[in-house]
Amino acid sequence: MMSSMSMTRRVGTLKPTIIAYCLWVAIFTLLSGCTRSSSIIFLEVPPASSGGIGTSGLIRGKVLGRYRGRHIVLYAFADSRWWVQPFESAAHTEISEDGSWRAQIHLGSEYAAILSKEDSQPSQYLDALPTLGKTIDAIAVAGGGGIEIPTPDDPSHETTLRFSGLQWKVRTVPGDRASKTNEYSSDNVFVDDAGTLHMRLIRNSHGWVCSEVNSIRSFGYGTYTFNISDVAQLEPAVMFSAFTYFDRPLDGDHRELAIRLTRRGVASNTNAEFSIQPSFVPANFYHFNVPPGPLQLNMKWRADQGEFTISRDQIPLKQPLESWPFNTGMPIPNDTHVFINLCNYGYAPSPPTHDAEVVVKRFEFFP
Repeated sequence: MMSSMSMTRRVGTLKPTIIAYCLWVAIFTLLSGCTRSSSIIFLEVPPASSGGIGTSGLIRGKVLGRYRGRHIVLYAFADSRWWVQPFESAAHTEISEDGSWRAQIHLGSEYAAILSKEDSQPSQYLDALPTLGKTIDAIAVAGGGGIEIPTPDDPSHETTLRFSGLQWKVRTVPGDRASKTNEYSSDNVFVDDAGTLHMRLIRNSHGWVCSEVNSIRSFGYGTYTFNISDVAQLEPAVMFSAFTYFDRPLDGDHRELAIRLTRRGVASNTNAEFSIQPSFVPANFYHFNVPPGPLQLNMKWRADQGEFTISRDQIPLKQPLESWPFNTGMPIPNDTHVFINLCNYGYAPSPPTHDAEVVVKRFEFFP
């Protein structure tokens, strides 16, 4: 009897210990599962390419492990740097409920996906990829899939047109001009029998589709002249731009001088601006109003000054309407091309309500 009671007491004293041990094992297992490391796998990788704004491909993948409160930051390697994708203004790729993600990006020779919980905007490019740390949970890198595709400088796979005696590339891949990622289509650009260039902004089932051309020939110091139709009918949320641009700057300087006709989304704003870069310097912008009627846009680019002028494009009324000099911060030309763009303005509180068109009568360059 005594022995039986003693055994019962011994077994009884062990029960809480066993329960506590089992609970500890269960909690440890649960916590281990919650804190397990995350990883990224690629499901589809675009072809390898030397890159550029005229290239585009689909990349997609999946996050294994924890991803709540995180997003994917994508990079493409070109010109010895990692360039954030698809654009600096749209650098966060969202992760779906099942952990999958996808994006249409510019091409490169290699691609990187980073699982990040950093909310700040990434820089436009990196000399080297970051390492795992407090805000970065996983990194995956893959070479371009398939066969290397031609460089965008090869005109054989480009849509081109001839205007004002020059060959121009027509943009057909998405872009983030006017502070918004938009579609572009070659259907929105054409040259008529009179030799004038028609630029259109068209709405389709996906949203607004913009138009853009850029010169195949590069330019430098000199005077750039654009003769355009009346743009008084453009809605506040529409932007027409004529500008110089260098696509692949290793120093971050796109060599941009620009004339833009837009009210920047608000009807009471001025409807025109002259600008140089960088955009965060207030002195690099000059805003003003231009009256209705055909216009001539001029940018005189010199080493020590940029002189901008808008005039009436009507003889004998071709007098300057507005002029402005930029006396500091002028870029140095480097494979700089001319771009003409018509798009909707990304920061507008309300989108356009109807299609738009601007006719560019001619472009001239005087060294």
